[in-house]
Amino acid sequence: MLALPLLALTLASPQPTSTSTITLDSPRAVVQVDSGNLKGEPLRLSWSPDGSELYLMSADRDKVGNIRSSRGFIIALAKGSLKSVDQEPDWASKYWAWKAGQSSPAAPAFRITVSQDQRSVRSVAAPTGGALARGGTADPAGGTTITDAASAASTMQVEHVYTLKARGEIIGEWVNQSVVPGLNFGWAPPPRQLLVFARLDGGPLVALDNQGRRTQLQGADKALLPAFSDDGTKLAWLERTDKKHYALTIANVK
Repeated sequence: MLALPLLALTLASPQPTSTSTITLDSPRAVVQVDSGNLKGEPLRLSWSPDGSELYLMSADRDKVGNIRSSRGFIIALAKGSLKSVDQEPDWASKYWAWKAGQSSPAAPAFRITVSQDQRSVRSVAAPTGGALARGGTADPAGGTTITDAASAASTMQVEHVYTLKARGEIIGEWVNQSVVPGLNFGWAPPPRQLLVFARLDGGPLVALDNQGRRTQLQGADKALLPAFSDDGTKLAWLERTDKKHYALTIANVK
């Protein structure tokens, strides 16, 4: 999945169902994150094995999503502090490998499938009306002309679309930007057979189990980077508070 080119997310808004797989208990903001300090967009959120710290990676990316530069930060939960670090800890990269994988670490058959498609879109509105549309002589002052029609035809563009699904549920549609596995979803550790996901631009969290049952989780409205702790008892995410700020939020999982 890391090699998939040209992808950008356009998720449909998750819809709640009556099925209950997990619930979140009293989400709490631990530390405020200023995007100005990140020097880029949030890209990774990883738990330490003992649950005392999280590693946050930010990145400056170009228009197609390629990383130009990145920065790393350690969040100490007891202190509620954010400290810049030079290197990603070993535990963070190991965590990210299963958190952002294509399959559930508890059930390999519970996996995200990727389909590729192309679609043509018009970059400007198609011309309508005028004498030409009515079958008469084209009149530049009266509406659509032959030149207008030719120009509109030339503005058709091809989008490269990758659709990510799990158990028939659309996890995301990525269009014309590089995909970052784990950016909008996170697997639960064994023995839980769960996937949690949200819109890439921030949205309600949805839990999906191995049977395809989905639950919208209360307490997360504009969530990014959902991440279960190693023991599965906690869920962390970045809650967008405005265009430039996030709250690192943690909730117990029930």
